[in-house]
Order: sequence, then C-alpha cells, then structure tokens
Amino acid sequence: MRHFGAMTDSDLKTFFKYSPAEFNRDAERETLGLALGAALYTPGTRPDFGSKILSGQYSRGAFAGLTTLIVCLEDAVADSELLAAEGNVVAQFKLLEKAATYQLAEAPALFLRVRDAAQLDKVASLCGSSFGVLTGIVFPKCLPELLPAFFEALDRASERAGRLLYALPLLETKEVLYAETREETLLELHQLLRKEVHRVLTVRVGATDFSSLYGLRRPAERTVYDVQVIRDCLADVLNQFGRAEDGFTVSGPVYEHFSTGSNGWLSTVPEQVLWEEVQLDVMNGFKGKTCIHPSQISIVNAGHIVSHENFTDASLILAESGTRNGVLQSPKRNKMNEVKPHLSWARKIAAQAEIYGVLNENFKPIDVINHIRSSQLSKQL
Repeated sequence: MRHFGAMTDSDLKTFFKYSPAEFNRDAERETLGLALGAALYTPGTRPDFGSKILSGQYSRGAFAGLTTLIVCLEDAVADSELLAAEGNVVAQFKLLEKAATYQLAEAPALFLRVRDAAQLDKVASLCGSSFGVLTGIVFPKCLPELLPAFFEALDRASERAGRLLYALPLLETKEVLYAETREETLLELHQLLRKEVHRVLTVRVGATDFSSLYGLRRPAERTVYDVQVIRDCLADVLNQFGRAEDGFTVSGPVYEHFSTGSNGWLSTVPEQVLWEEVQLDVMNGFKGKTCIHPSQISIVNAGHIVSHENFTDASLILAESGTRNGVLQSPKRNKMNEVKPHLSWARKIAAQAEIYGVLNENFKPIDVINHIRSSQLSKQL
C-alpha cells in the first residue's frame, strides 16, 4: 500500500519532492498507526465487502487512496440483524483467506469493530484461521473495567489468527466525557493501555456518541471544535494520550456529513468544513480520522502531507540535534527553530513525511486534492 497510490509516477513527481513510501500491515506499530489515515467504516451486513476487496474496488475510483477499512458489528448493525451480520462477516473473512497473498497485500488493512469481548470470542471461534485476514480489533466504549476482558479475548483471537492482532480502543462513554469522571477515567485507561502499548495501534474517539450524551448534533457548516463540551474532552484525551514519550497514536473524530456529485473538491460546505477540521485535527495532534463516505478519503489523507517548509525545518533540527543545542535560523528565515524544544516535533514530521510524502515547494495539499478529484471526474466521463 501507498498513500495517493492512484496517482501516476509523473503526477507524484509533479506534486511531491519526496513521494509517500510503501507500507503494509506488517510495518512497525508506530508506522502503521500513523499510516492508517482515513479509516472508512462499512457495516458487517454488507454482503460484498470481501469481493470488493478482492476485485480492487476498495482501491480505485471513489475509494482511491483507501488504506484502512473497518467492518462494524456494533452501532452500524441493528440488533435484529446481528446474527446475520456475524454470519456474513465469517463468510467474507473465509472468502478473503482463500485469496492469493498479493491480492491482500494490495488491499486496505482490515479491522473489525465488535460489541464486546464475548462477541470477539464468538466470531474468532467461527472464523478460525481466517481471522488472520484482520490487522486488528476496535474495542468500543472502552472503560478501565472492560479492558482486561478485551485483551484476553484479543490474545485468543490472535492465536486463532496466527498473527498478532492490534487493539484499537475507542473512547466514547459518559465516563470519559463528563467532567467529574473524566480525569480519573482517562488516567486509569492510560495506565492500563500503557502496559499494552506494544499492541495498541491507535486510540480512537467517538464524537458522535459524545454528542448524543447531551442531545447535540453539529451542523454541516461547523467543526467539532465549535462544540465546546466535545472540544474540551478531545483536548483532555490528547493531553493524556498525545504525549510524545508514550508512543500512542490518537485518531481524529468522525465528521458525519458528506457531499456527492460536486464538480470539484471543496466546492461544497461539507467538503470545506471537513478540510478545516482535518487541519485542526493535525495541528492539535490527531493523526488519521474515522470516515463514513469515500468522498472524505482524499481530503483526510491530504491533510497529513508534509509541506516543504516543515520538512526542511525538521530535517535541520534532526541533523543538528546530535552535535549542538540552541537556536537555529529557519532556512526560510521566517521562524525560530530551537533544537531541544522542537526535537520531538521534528521526529514526528519526519515520520509523517515518510508515510504521506513531502510537497514540492510551490504546491499545497489542496492542489493534490483538486488533482485527485479532477482525475476521478475525468474517468467517470
């Protein structure tokens, strides 16, 4: 896999000084967690997700650039359809297990969101070795008292899969949101997850569930950061899990509005607001974002491309970190670079640049978005 893999080599040379690197689900944990990017949800009731993966439909057209697919057995599935959804997931995973290795290597990394540890045991038992098509499991509505059972079930599922399956804990409960319980809950979650950090791929947040606790739903024209009770909680989650020394990757909240049929990227309000929100996500420390529509994929991933200026500053800081401290003049002569305070930032920029690429000096991420959209439209004509 490679971000912006639908772009031709010529296009990559036009827009990127350094093109995004290839990666796969066996990459190092921190690299893979950063590389997940736009994570698209699909309900477990969808009968063709396996065949769409094998045919390459999840890698081209409207889905071009998708590197992460999450099959959901929780909120996306009605209680009355749960048994059928579980049976469908088992059948689709067994279909994928029979595929050639190269077909899966080119496909998005696959994850399963379960309802609880008991369901994880059930589905893993029914799947057997076909659970190995997965890269990890999303733990919903995580609380400290639930994590031990989740990790024990994850151990059993990994044994059946024949590979280490990652945990993707999802923070979305009232105990995390409500001010009087938030600090204690986040601290306990952090202590437990820190012990398991080697198999925690990303920590995720559920802004829709948070909003429902107050009967709120943000309109299409406003970002999640405009909902102050949610914004404050997101800041505290990042305060606890975004610390450079801990090694967690925290993924951004879903934006639940989308546009179809527009003539160009960012030509509609949902596209414009999503782009604004992605930039705020990245600036605050989120990496990647939950998506509910393929039109969001390129917008989210483009928000993680590293600018030529940031890459140059980061490279200078890293180069000088072993020999000197103090202040360095930015190559652009427009800012102060301090080796010690900016070193962890520089390391993160270098890692991000490896996965998402570095733009040529005269380009911006919006140019990549516009080019991708233009290419998609021309193929539809």
